[in-house]
Amino acid sequence: MPNDPSGHGGKSNKPRTPNPATSKTPINRTPTSKAPTSKRTPAERQTAKKRALALAARRRRNRQLGIGSVLTAVVIVVALVAVWAAGGRGGSTGASVTSPAAGTPVPAAITNRLASIPLSTLAAAPASSLVAAPQTITDPKLTVDGKPDLLYVGAEFCPVCATERWAMYVALSKFGTFSRQPGQIHSAVQDGDISTLTFYGTTYSSPYFSFTPVETTTNQPQGNFYVSLQTPTTAQKTLWLSHTAQTIPWVDFGGRMELTTAQYDPSVLEGVSFTNIANDIGNNATAIGAGVDASAKVLIQTICSTLSGNKPAAVCSALGHG
Repeated sequence: MPNDPSGHGGKSNKPRTPNPATSKTPINRTPTSKAPTSKRTPAERQTAKKRALALAARRRRNRQLGIGSVLTAVVIVVALVAVWAAGGRGGSTGASVTSPAAGTPVPAAITNRLASIPLSTLAAAPASSLVAAPQTITDPKLTVDGKPDLLYVGAEFCPVCATERWAMYVALSKFGTFSRQPGQIHSAVQDGDISTLTFYGTTYSSPYFSFTPVETTTNQPQGNFYVSLQTPTTAQKTLWLSHTAQTIPWVDFGGRMELTTAQYDPSVLEGVSFTNIANDIGNNATAIGAGVDASAKVLIQTICSTLSGNKPAAVCSALGHG
């Protein structure tokens, strides 16, 4: 993998127009906005500052790696031919360090539980666990088939993406259903090895908005990067580049707001099993539960105000909208 000791990178809060000559050059930027700190003690503010700095470091590495994620289909074909020619043997890309692109099936008991976290629990989640939040943008409306679109660009190797997907699943489940549920994967072994879900291969249905996930790579190493998975359309890539230096994750709420990082500290998930993470969600007394629940609350509030027209009323009103 690229040797970038500085970790994952941040971005400016203002949208920018890409310069074709420089849009892929890593640029140091400050992280996105932090949760309000006016009511925190000095010790809590210092802890939040350390979390934000650690997250910014992770995102600097994400930016550098994200630049290589939109590769041509030829690269994928060459990789597949090479594996076939070797009889399917992959050395360091075996099952012990990678996941199938669509992940492994998640027990229904887990997905059902995640989809039914009580709204009262989400409403009570502490904002002190948050280090970033969605920001306003002023793009033309983003729609798919006549509905506002929630566009997500990420990658399966990416630990920051892995972190935010948990909250995204909880939030999305309040507005619609996945007919093919997300599979269980993990971020790349040398990129946190964080257990998570993948949106690759899923189908989501909501009466209020569409959801378009783009997982740009797998977590399978290939040379100095990872195996390509999905390529954004020209329009999607143009939007992505207009707001970031190809950083991931990037979430566009119908052209009205964007999220450019995980809302809580990814380190709380490191070394924790998939099942134990899932079990902590919905328990605000744990660091994982507080982080995921508070993030899901913000996502739901943002979806209510930008995509769903404050519907369903029971969901949006429970979290202060509608």
